[in-house]
Amino acid sequence: MRTKKPYLIRAIFDWCIDLGFTPHLLAAVTDKVLVPKTYQSEEEITLNISTQAASKLLLDDDAISFTSRFSGISEQIYIPIENVKGIYAKENGEGIFFDINEQLKLKTNSIKKVSQVSSKKPYLKLVK
Repeated sequence: MRTKKPYLIRAIFDWCIDLGFTPHLLAAVTDKVLVPKTYQSEEEITLNISTQAASKLLLDDDAISFTSRFSGISEQIYIPIENVKGIYAKENGEGIFFDINEQLKLKTNSIKKVSQVSSKKPYLKLVK
């Protein structure tokens, strides 16, 4: 089953833009994320993803990517959806925040369900 996370991210982004707010993205920084290392703090980074700050913005089902300038230098940004911790409006702090371990929990539960189903022995029942 597909996660609803990318849809919620796009919805909050659109909401921010429609109301004239500045959408900010909070993401966990791991080896899968491509961001300027000098701007991250405590394993996470907050990025302005407004149309003025982020060019070539792509809010995809698998990742968020765009180009932005940091201290005058153009940088390519890539953040997998599972690394997104939240998206919110800078002006009022309203938005949505995610448990980034959600997908891991879902995968673990799916594995448990499969193993429970496969551990049952088949049986036949006589129906008259």
